[in-house]
Amino acid sequence: MNGDGSIAVSRVELCANRGDKLHDLQLLHDLAIIDARTVAEMGPLPAGGFPVVPKRRPNLPGSISAVSPSARADHQENETMDLKCMAVAASMALAACAPAQDTSTSAEGGEDKPLRKLNPNPKQAYVITMKVEGAPGPFAVVRGVAQYDVENAPECGRYLKFAGVYPDMTSMESFPLTRVSDTEYEGRVYFDLLLDEDYFGRGVCRWKFMQAQVALKATGGKQETEFLPYLRAKAVQAEESQTRYFWKGRYPRSQTENFPSFGQEDRAKFARGISDDDLFIIKLTSRKVRP
Repeated sequence: MNGDGSIAVSRVELCANRGDKLHDLQLLHDLAIIDARTVAEMGPLPAGGFPVVPKRRPNLPGSISAVSPSARADHQENETMDLKCMAVAASMALAACAPAQDTSTSAEGGEDKPLRKLNPNPKQAYVITMKVEGAPGPFAVVRGVAQYDVENAPECGRYLKFAGVYPDMTSMESFPLTRVSDTEYEGRVYFDLLLDEDYFGRGVCRWKFMQAQVALKATGGKQETEFLPYLRAKAVQAEESQTRYFWKGRYPRSQTENFPSFGQEDRAKFARGISDDDLFIIKLTSRKVRP
């Protein structure tokens, strides 16, 4: 566990998923959820972390005292390599559990893009309003992302022989946010943005709107924390509001580079030592666009 309360999980580049940007984002998303749940249950570490107790080797006859400095260095290096191998194994296990994302490679530029077709005339629109209160500093980067999943992927998707599964199909679609004031933004999402199509000759894939999410960064630097409030589809459709609390200690960055912070909907889930002055609020509200 890091000093800011996050769980230190190695995010290594897996050769099997090299070039699959969407899968990498999904894996980071899943890891962040694990981090957030652990911090929610245990609370962040106190300022400065727990006191470190020096470790001492047992004074056994003919033990470490008789070992040369070079041998000690080799032993420490082996221990480091063992930890690295364990971290890689853990990341690979999480990657196997994370839902794969089906992508089609664009011949233009060689970029991986979601396999989907946009609706030229979407009509099921909702305005998402975001208000920020008590932030420790400005946010130079504010962007919106809407998530869509194919709800019948096993019936219509492509079969991956090496894994023996029909992977989930997900598309992350950006939507613009307009600045209303220093602390308020508005954007518009569409439930029917993607068209249902037969992509693999196995039947029509049905896209479903899953959530609207806003990503905020202090300046946009890669090492900075990305604050990620969101509204699930049911909350958007019900025109609800949701307030999430974020710890100021992760602004502008955490000890982990590009750390994704999803905040807490329940203020009481923070540790007792966290006061209201240590938190800031991001509120998302949905409003249906009516003719």
